[in-house]
Amino acid sequence: MIKFFRKIRYNLMETGKTTKYFKYAIGEIILVMIGILLALQVNNWNNQRLEVNKEQTILKNLRSDFRDNLTEFNRIYNSSADSYKSSIKLLEIIKNDNTINPAEAEILLDDIINGFYSLDLNSASIDEIKSSGSLSIIKDPELRRQLSNWSFIEADTEDDIEIYYNYMFDFLIPSLTNKAILRNIAIPDRLMEKTNLPKISSSSYTLNYSTTMRTLEFENQIYNNALNIVYVLTAYKNVEIYLNDTLKLIDANIK
Repeated sequence: MIKFFRKIRYNLMETGKTTKYFKYAIGEIILVMIGILLALQVNNWNNQRLEVNKEQTILKNLRSDFRDNLTEFNRIYNSSADSYKSSIKLLEIIKNDNTINPAEAEILLDDIINGFYSLDLNSASIDEIKSSGSLSIIKDPELRRQLSNWSFIEADTEDDIEIYYNYMFDFLIPSLTNKAILRNIAIPDRLMEKTNLPKISSSSYTLNYSTTMRTLEFENQIYNNALNIVYVLTAYKNVEIYLNDTLKLIDANIK
């Protein structure tokens, strides 16, 4: 094609048709510019198409992770709420004058100690977005803001969980040494199944729980533990709101 245009230019110059030559030259320049612009437009269109495809892939991965997180949230929240309810039941038992049933008290302590779960969110997709710098690919500014708040939501929840566990292991469990028979509080099945170890048998000792548990100190310890669970559950509810709100935005942007 270039040789064809060059031949026309030579013919025009040789025949002395200068005006026509310049007109033709200008036309050729215009055609070349149009070709360049078209090539740039095609390249831009192709890049935009690739970016849209990448955005959709990111959004679908996010949707999958957030749905999984909501499922995990429901399991963790319900179990942790049961731990709180067991704390309330034990507080009521401590409060009244009836003889404390050791088996009932040990079941409640088991629920309090082993029933609480920390909420470990799946952040694989968000971590990938951050590490690859792909947040700008997401067109929706509101969704970008929501995703940017992930670190704050996660850190706030982890702080409450850490406070809970610190109190549990530093104060509550050590306080049970002279108040309950810890050997009768079973190690969770989820741990025993993974290790395939033999279970620990019950203790042959007896303890008067009506005496050991009906103290102001113990009541305060159970109450403080219940209070810490409330703070964690409140943080969990904030996570649920965040997950649902973000998931709605994700769904709205998936084509």
